[in-house]
Amino acid sequence: MAVNNQALTVFESQNVQTLAELAPQSYKENQVSHFRCIEAGKSLLERVKREGMSDILDMEIAKFIEKAKLTVKKMNGKRTPVTQLFDQIRKVYTTMENEVDPTKVTSVPGQLQAYRNAFAQKKHEEEEHRRREENARLAKENAKKRYRSDVEDDYVRQFNALVNNSINELTEMDKQINLDNYEIIYDGIKNYNCDLPDTWFQTAACGALRPAELSSDECRAIQANVMAGLVQRFKEQFQFEASSTRDDILDRMPSKKKELERITKVSAEEAAKIKAQIEAKEREEAIRKETERLEREKQEAAAAKLASEKQEMDGLFGAPVAVPVGYQPKTLVKKKVMVRSADDIMAIVAFWWSQVGCTLTMEELTKEFKKQITFANTAANSKDTPMFINNVHYEDEVKAK
Repeated sequence: MAVNNQALTVFESQNVQTLAELAPQSYKENQVSHFRCIEAGKSLLERVKREGMSDILDMEIAKFIEKAKLTVKKMNGKRTPVTQLFDQIRKVYTTMENEVDPTKVTSVPGQLQAYRNAFAQKKHEEEEHRRREENARLAKENAKKRYRSDVEDDYVRQFNALVNNSINELTEMDKQINLDNYEIIYDGIKNYNCDLPDTWFQTAACGALRPAELSSDECRAIQANVMAGLVQRFKEQFQFEASSTRDDILDRMPSKKKELERITKVSAEEAAKIKAQIEAKEREEAIRKETERLEREKQEAAAAKLASEKQEMDGLFGAPVAVPVGYQPKTLVKKKVMVRSADDIMAIVAFWWSQVGCTLTMEELTKEFKKQITFANTAANSKDTPMFINNVHYEDEVKAK
C-alpha cells in the first residue's frame, strides 16, 4: 500500500501539539476582540437611534469602522495558523477520497469510467445505426406494400371505367334499334368484340402516387408485377361483363322487334304507350344489370380493402422485434446540448426564459443574473468609457469612506 507522506507530515506530533496549544488561545483572544467590538458598535447604534446622525457622530463612527477593520485583520492573523492546519488535514482526506472517486476525471476509477463511457458510446452508436437501418428497411417494405395496393386500386379503377364504357356502347346501340336498322344493329351487337384488347395493358398508365422511399425503377417494377397479376382476371371479367350484356340484349331483340312491328299497326296513342313500355323495361333491365355490376365491384373493393388492411397490420405488428446482438453494457442515455455558436447560447437563454425565467420573482431573477448585473455595474462605473443600457434605470449608490 502506498504511503501518503503528506499525511504523515501533517500528523507529526509537533503539529498536533501546536494545534492543541494555538487553537484554545487564539479562540479565546478572538472571542474577547469580538465582544469588545460588538459592544462598542452597539453603543454607537444606540446613540444614532437616540440622537440621530451628526457630523461629530459620523466621525466617531468612521473611527470605529476603521478599528473594526483592524480588529478583523488581527483576528484573522490569530486564527490563520490554526485554520491552515485544519485545511491541510482536510486536504489530506479529500485528496485520498478524490483519488478513488470515479466522478473525478483524473482518478484511476475516473479514467476507467471514461473508457467505459467511450465504449458504451461506441456500442450505442452501432446499435442506433443498426436500428436506423432496420427502420429504413421496414419503412421501405411497408411502402412497397402500400404502393402495390395503390397501383392495383388504380388499375382496377381504370378497368372498371373501361367496362362501363363497353356496357354503355352496347346499351346505346340497343336504344337506337328501329325496324329500318334492326338487322344492322343486331349484327353489330352480335359481332361486338367482348375480349379485352391486349393493347389496353400496354397503354394503361398508373396514376398512383410514388412513395419517397422507392425509386422510379422500383415503382415501375411493382407496376409491371401488379399488371401481370391482373391480366387474366381482367380478361375474364371483361369478357363476362361484355358478353352477358351483349347476350341479354340479343335475347330481348326479337321481342323488341315484335313490339316495334306492333307499333306500326296501332294508333299513335297506342304506339306511344307500347314505346313507353319498351323503354320502361329497358330501364328496369339496365338498372338490374348495373346494380349487379356495382355489387360485384363493391365485393371486390371490400376484399381488396381487407387485403390491404391485413398487409398494413402485418407491416406494423408482423415484423419481428429487433433485439440487441451480443453483449450490451448498461447505459444511461441523456441528451446533451452541444453549443457550437453564440446563436446557440441566445437560443438556450430564450428557451430558458420562456419555460422558467418568465415565472421567477424579481429577487430570484436578480440572484440568477448576479454575474451579468455585476458586469453592467462595472461598465457603468468605468472611469474611461462608462456604458449604460438603454431603457434600464440607474441610481446613485453613495457610501461613506
